[in-house]
Amino acid sequence: MRLAARETPGALGYSDLHRLSLALTSVETTGGQQPFINVVLPELDPHAIFAGIKTGLEFAQGLAQEMKRPLRIIALDHGPKGAEKDEVIEYLVQEFAWPEEVTVEFASRREVISMQTHIRDYWIATHWTTAHALDVASRLGTLDARRIVYLIQDYEPGFHPWSVEFAIARSTYRAGFHHVVNSSLLAAYLVGAEELRIENEMIFAPSVDLMRLQGAAEARTVKTSFQVLFYARPSKPRNLYDIGVAALRLASGQLSERAIDVTFVSAGEKHDDVQLSEAHSLRSLGKLSWDDYFRVMGCSDVVLSLQHSPHPSHPPLDAVISGARAVTNELGNTRSGIHPRLLVAEPTPEALSNQIISAIDSAVSGETGSFDPHFVSTLGVEMSSTISYLATKLS
Repeated sequence: MRLAARETPGALGYSDLHRLSLALTSVETTGGQQPFINVVLPELDPHAIFAGIKTGLEFAQGLAQEMKRPLRIIALDHGPKGAEKDEVIEYLVQEFAWPEEVTVEFASRREVISMQTHIRDYWIATHWTTAHALDVASRLGTLDARRIVYLIQDYEPGFHPWSVEFAIARSTYRAGFHHVVNSSLLAAYLVGAEELRIENEMIFAPSVDLMRLQGAAEARTVKTSFQVLFYARPSKPRNLYDIGVAALRLASGQLSERAIDVTFVSAGEKHDDVQLSEAHSLRSLGKLSWDDYFRVMGCSDVVLSLQHSPHPSHPPLDAVISGARAVTNELGNTRSGIHPRLLVAEPTPEALSNQIISAIDSAVSGETGSFDPHFVSTLGVEMSSTISYLATKLS
């Protein structure tokens, strides 16, 4: 596979840079078949389509429909096989009203080597590794950078601090692609950190499930016992798991002294239950199904969700939209003041604990929040508007 990619003139120089550097350099472009929209994902598991992958698929299918083109889904690592491909298509139909008669094709990294694409295809990068593969392919003349869209959903150099990967990820922002950014919060960070110029029309609001969030809001009741939900992902450093646990322990101690009836649960990744104090433990629910996630959200009065990257993390947004209070960490002065039920603090246990206590006090006082479907519209234009603008720009 790597040998085939190395045959592209100039490819040897990139051969040991990153394992995906040459993933798309051997693509053959022709003028003899129907042009596609190609969305390039790091991986695709039909049983775990969440967050960035979900948004990437939603954006890609929207652009394909807008431009009246078939969609090709390329997974550079692990992709669907056999019947799993039908599961992905079923997902597109159910989640995004994708017409069943519209063509969807799949390609693995191995299949890409011998894949023929149209010279008028458009490509969508969804992660820095896919953007890097597309960048190398364009530098070697296989693809045209002007026909590549970069869907940016986080400041991904921060995933690999002070390293080769950090430098490569930063370089993808200057590859000459069309930048589309998930949320004004992330766009502001990119402008500050990388001095990028991003058109307002290319900044869309995070995609949230308003129907399920309304159901979560309607499930809320006035009560005398309260639940704190902690979005816990110990394996992801940017989610500050240990700081979150420390903040919960400090809050638990204060709540115990005041005899407030509170339970603590976590969701995101499975971990051992944690003893917070003599009175409280943190019970891990692990990774939840989509429906269970919204059910638990509807039962939670306070959501602690930390994200030490500018990605528009969904749990805090989902919490405030569905009527709960969310506590999160500040980052680059981009989060404070954007919603009255979003309590923001510096990422220290003491500051976060104080905000957790404040959120619980509001719940105890009977201050109930209502469904707020309009909040997300303050964070960018509708995705459909960005897609229409981009389609016109590309045509």
